[in-house]
Amino acid sequence: MVTLLMAAVMQAQQYKRSDFSFKTTKVKTADGEMAVKVGVYVGSKLIQEFTTELHGEPMETTAADVGKISESDLNFDGYPDVRIYLGYYGAHPNDSYAEALIWDQKQHRFLQAEGYSELPDPVEDEAKHLLSTNLRSGPDHRVTDYYRWNGHKIEHLRSETWAIEDDNPTDFSGLLDLPCYRFDAKLDGRIPVNIVFQKQMVKTSHPDENIVAGYIYYPKAKHPAPILIVGSVVHYGDKDFYNLNEYQPDGIISGRITLQVKEYDYFCEGAEGKWTNPKTQKSMKLTDLSFSREMPKWFTKSALTPEDPGNIGREYSFQEWNENYQDMMGGHVTFRAAGKNKVHFEVCNVRHNIAEGRSEEGRPAVLNGNTFEYHEVNECHYGFRADFFPRFVVINMVTGNETLDCFGMGAAFDGVYIKVKQ
Repeated sequence: MVTLLMAAVMQAQQYKRSDFSFKTTKVKTADGEMAVKVGVYVGSKLIQEFTTELHGEPMETTAADVGKISESDLNFDGYPDVRIYLGYYGAHPNDSYAEALIWDQKQHRFLQAEGYSELPDPVEDEAKHLLSTNLRSGPDHRVTDYYRWNGHKIEHLRSETWAIEDDNPTDFSGLLDLPCYRFDAKLDGRIPVNIVFQKQMVKTSHPDENIVAGYIYYPKAKHPAPILIVGSVVHYGDKDFYNLNEYQPDGIISGRITLQVKEYDYFCEGAEGKWTNPKTQKSMKLTDLSFSREMPKWFTKSALTPEDPGNIGREYSFQEWNENYQDMMGGHVTFRAAGKNKVHFEVCNVRHNIAEGRSEEGRPAVLNGNTFEYHEVNECHYGFRADFFPRFVVINMVTGNETLDCFGMGAAFDGVYIKVKQ
């Protein structure tokens, strides 16, 4: 609805943030829409110019303030940005909007704040570096949405619907500041499922992948309970491709989920996918798919919470059905403490061939937070990275393919290993 146009570019000369001043004028676009034009000046020289449309006709009580500028650090990076008031529109109490120009210190120029002008009365949480909006949902409920800055873009994290008179609202703060995804669907139009997860960047042997973790929930099961799902997502073209495994507490992979999603702004569209039984290879299509960022009350702590180094488990494992061998195959890793933030390890991965190794005595892995890298595992100079989370560890190779020669063909330590013994 709001279009922000840049009509002039920064000159080759670099200016300091303190050099700039601003002027606003109310104009009409070629389509006759009301808009605010912002000129960015150094002295009397026009450096940049932006035009942003209003959301309609603002209330008369605020019309005189449309275009008013204030300067503050909107994206919490330590540099003052520019906020342009766009007026109050009266559809609900929090129906005021503003545009923002974000200072980019690297480029020494202002950039369009993508998505900011769509947020009604955003509240800043400087301590957590978050924004939130609060809107009415019927007579008895409110909806709070949380956002974060990703550069000069607004990223939607999650939604919370709560009763006004609820004295014990659900605490979702354990979901960290990661975007939340919820897909409600049916398997072959019959079995309802809720698929909820978050994603984040983790250094892997595939640099375009993000790790994904959350839960699948079968509300019509005899004893419904969230089941851990972990996997990866790759962006290709205009879609995100998710590959997720459903893990039982003993590490057995009991299902595979694939999703293709076209994500834009705060929404997902054109989602399609399926759930597959790894042993029978029977697949059920995900039908009646709907998307939201509203998290269920049983999902209050992120599966991607970094693990405390002092809480690393002793054994992690996974098993999956191998069609060729007609048997369960997988991997197992054990850890034992070797001092503060230090562990020895032993890994055996036999997903389809054998990769095994251990740390040298006297040379344990050293944790940096919830992560360690270990090189020179063997004479082939193999190295890997381990990222620990409360219920699993992700292991990825960090050396080249030439370091795989000490393992069976195509084998490596790579995989998601479920904590089976604390």
